[in-house]
Amino acid sequence: MKKYLKNTIGIFACILMVSCNDYLDVQPEDKYLEEDVFTSENGIQTALNGIYSNMTSNSTYGSNLTLSTVELLGQRYSASGDSYKYYYYGNYTYENTTVKNTFDAIWTNLYSNILSINNFIGSLEIYKDVISEEKENILKGEALGLRAMHHFDLLRLYGPIYSVSPSNDAIPYNTGVEASLNPVLPATEVITKILADLVMAEQLLENDPVRAYGKVSVYQEEDDVTGYNGTDFYRFRNLRLNYYAVKALQARVNLYAGNKEAALAASKVVIEEASQWFEWTTPSEVISAGADPDRTFSSEVLFAIQNNNLYNLQDVLFGSSLSDITILVPLESSLTNVFEGNQNDYRYISTWIIPPTGEKAYRTFYKYADVESSGKEFRYRQPLIRISEMYYIAAETEADPAIAIDYLNTVRYNRGLGDLASTVDIQNEIQKEYQKEFYGEGQLFFYYKRNNVLSIPNGSEATGNITMGTNNYVIPFPESETDYR
Repeated sequence: MKKYLKNTIGIFACILMVSCNDYLDVQPEDKYLEEDVFTSENGIQTALNGIYSNMTSNSTYGSNLTLSTVELLGQRYSASGDSYKYYYYGNYTYENTTVKNTFDAIWTNLYSNILSINNFIGSLEIYKDVISEEKENILKGEALGLRAMHHFDLLRLYGPIYSVSPSNDAIPYNTGVEASLNPVLPATEVITKILADLVMAEQLLENDPVRAYGKVSVYQEEDDVTGYNGTDFYRFRNLRLNYYAVKALQARVNLYAGNKEAALAASKVVIEEASQWFEWTTPSEVISAGADPDRTFSSEVLFAIQNNNLYNLQDVLFGSSLSDITILVPLESSLTNVFEGNQNDYRYISTWIIPPTGEKAYRTFYKYADVESSGKEFRYRQPLIRISEMYYIAAETEADPAIAIDYLNTVRYNRGLGDLASTVDIQNEIQKEYQKEFYGEGQLFFYYKRNNVLSIPNGSEATGNITMGTNNYVIPFPESETDYR
């Protein structure tokens, strides 16, 4: 707990003093006191940018919850042989010191950022009238959505298998502005609090510019009409937890909790309203884009973080110059199985490439490789929520099989694939889509856990499965937490 308190205070100090990396174009001063931060619009924006910037930490969304650790738990990569750098992650050896330290860092950094979010929300309420009510609603709505998202990912990691033991103890839910030892709540109560935060976020974001202008919202020529005064802060709504991202989280959380009707309703709002703004990526942007392929399909991403370390991570985790015992890479047979031998799938052809340098004879992961043109808008943008997930959720929760298959076929068409037959096993096809769609985004392990899948493909073997259960799916609390309980 002492470590948690120390890191929590340090993270919030980072936001107030703004020694963190810039987020977009809001330039920080060298040092701030809280009253200085929240008595100017620029200061308030800088404080929120600090929260988003902290999300790019390798300990959380920058790597562990997306590119690396959680993907290893989902058997994305081969982790055979105890000489392999990530062997103990891929084999669920949670008592290993390195693995324990990793999950301690995830826990500590997520709760640290939650405390910063709570301080931000509290300070907005203290320092009233610095910004307009309309702007305050947007910023507070984003913050509440982020708080819900952080707690939900903590629940998905450290909480019980919800579909089996929803009343089991899960995690603390922190809404306070001081670092303290909060009670561990049952998973059902955590879900209730997450959904309550998301409902409030939705209400506050009702007039989010993304609904009227799309992901690159409020163009400069319209500033006189909108009152957003020429700054970039309200423009790039796909880099903020915007209204549609909140609705998508509602769909994701409700599905996890087994609330299928609510999950379907939320997913359909996104599909029906956001599709005009978050359009499908075209083959010309991926397959025939030359040196500048949009491998993350960025136009479809409802919420991304601006991670200036993204391409360094690509080299550190997936680079072709890495040795075979340090690179994150799947077996070739695993790729063939996942993509069902179809190399025309846009997700395959854009992401899995034999390095042209000749350093590796097998396909390696290129999803986050840099592009040649520095002016591309999607550079450094790391996807956290994409619209295709809403089609999968709609397919999973729709009672009419024909409509459910239509949702899946919409995604498949926009991935270069043909329609499914009307007789397919819909749930099996959804699982296969999660396996194809979310490489490097950390969603597959959570899909398995949500459905309590008892046997999943073994990433370290050409054939065969791994038997899964509570010991695999439920991450033990870190010692920095349990030592003080």
